[in-house]
Amino acid sequence: MGPTETQTPPTGRTRQLRRLEIAFWLTAIVLGFCHLWADHHYLRNSDAMSYLDIAEAYLHGDWHSAVNAYWSPLYSWLLAIALFIAKPSTYWKFTIVHVVNFVIYLFALGCFTFLMRQTLRRRQSLSAELEAERLVTLPDWAVLSLGYSLFIWSSLFLVTITVESPDLLVASFVYLATGILLRIRLRPVSWWPFILLGTVLGFGYLSKTVMMPIALVFTLASGLAVGNLRRALPRISLTVLLFLMVAAPFVVAISRSKGRFTTGDSGKLNYLWAINRIRYFHWQGREPGSGAPKHSTRQIFDTPPAFEFGEPVPGTYPVWYDPTYWFEGSVSHFNLRQQLGVSVEAFKTYYDLFNRWGLQYGLFLSVASLFLMRRPKRLLVRDLNQIRCLLIPALAGLGLYSLVNVQSRYVASFVVLFWLALLVAVRLDQSVAAERVIRSISLVLIASIMLTSVGSSSQEAVATIRQLVAGEDPSRHEQWQVAEGLRELGVVSHDKVAFIGDSFRAFWAHLNGLRVVAEVRKDQLNSYWAADPKVKAELIKAFAGTGAKAVVVEYPPLGVDLSGWQKIRDTHYYVYMLGH
Repeated sequence: MGPTETQTPPTGRTRQLRRLEIAFWLTAIVLGFCHLWADHHYLRNSDAMSYLDIAEAYLHGDWHSAVNAYWSPLYSWLLAIALFIAKPSTYWKFTIVHVVNFVIYLFALGCFTFLMRQTLRRRQSLSAELEAERLVTLPDWAVLSLGYSLFIWSSLFLVTITVESPDLLVASFVYLATGILLRIRLRPVSWWPFILLGTVLGFGYLSKTVMMPIALVFTLASGLAVGNLRRALPRISLTVLLFLMVAAPFVVAISRSKGRFTTGDSGKLNYLWAINRIRYFHWQGREPGSGAPKHSTRQIFDTPPAFEFGEPVPGTYPVWYDPTYWFEGSVSHFNLRQQLGVSVEAFKTYYDLFNRWGLQYGLFLSVASLFLMRRPKRLLVRDLNQIRCLLIPALAGLGLYSLVNVQSRYVASFVVLFWLALLVAVRLDQSVAAERVIRSISLVLIASIMLTSVGSSSQEAVATIRQLVAGEDPSRHEQWQVAEGLRELGVVSHDKVAFIGDSFRAFWAHLNGLRVVAEVRKDQLNSYWAADPKVKAELIKAFAGTGAKAVVVEYPPLGVDLSGWQKIRDTHYYVYMLGH
């Protein structure tokens, strides 16, 4: 049987696999919902406010403000659609964000299902070859179970579905594109997989700019999957064309907005922050070789340092609504020592990822043991080559992020592909002992991953059950309480405020339609409270000069003088009214 043919498994085995698949679907959905609902009023990610601001700019038809060279648009589009349909009150607004995340999670589950089915079909196409060589692999039920176990674990604890970001959306397109590569491997003469691949990669780019270089890897891998350069070239050209058709409108929009060609500036800024070690807020151009800012935030007080940034960038927190504006004029440069330092830190992060979740040690030891049992060892290269459609994207993604910034939510899908590739590559000489070893190791791995996922979700499950039984408790929604408290004091939509605290997470301001136009950063909080009363009064006066209607502070230390400050409802926030 040739490598491009498929073999239909027995009907009974197919039913068993489908039942097993459905069981994992239900488990994934239940656990995902528990994680979603446990903190459905709480936003975890500082990026969420910018995505919400951009979503509302699209809803209001403010295209100039909505087009942004730092934030990719697809996640904001989905938020905009959900807000348009649901029209939630301020109390339920953040819950809608989590509902969007849950829908993306279900989409990711569907994409991963496609990947798993293509993986099993690829294995079935090789079954006659393996039988002829008297080799055994992990049984289909083990591959399917391990694949879904890894998906559930990575989605809940690496990407984390409760983090408001497009990372799970990116993971979805990575899974879908990888499944298409396997489909191409099975049927290299068909044009449809190449059409789908270009479209999927285009939407991947609209999810996050990093998918641009990763799309190149997938496109090259599709050519390798065909195995014939003459046949592959026209098909690859079609993939590139479809990718450009999807990506080009947004590229044109942000290029016109910036007055220069760009596919997105997030990579440049992340390189500047990670490699050149330029801080990502209130850059004033003081670092040697960093360039000169064309327009920076304006320092209005020295000690503690306070900055104003009310114009011309829109958004709840203009500093983070469009970082590209505040870093116009910055110069990133290659520094070998700093680059090596970042790469070393990246590998430390990968190690911590293994260390934090001990089950990856189990995966490593199990896969290494099975590979060491392979005789002769030189055939390992051939075994790995047969799963290159899984391995190439995995290594490319892990390697790309190691150059700049490794976070678990960024690399989760590539971690899953990496382990899935190695598990599928296992080949042992056929014997009763080999089959027993494979079965035993598979059961142990499946049990350990699922027990980790279910056990680590117990807190979320208990919280979800309590909330569903007891009903809503508004006191848990502190950000809404702050927003409502300020409204009661006369600080209403479109008003300007100053903040002493973590403005990246001033979600209360977004709920109330306010604009944070000046701040003292959270790391200077103690410096503010330790200052002389006269200094505090001068700082308040400087804040008043920005047009702010009030100054809000979070979590003041115990025992400090709060004269002039009012507590905002039963929260950890206080407000100083400026009397405009």
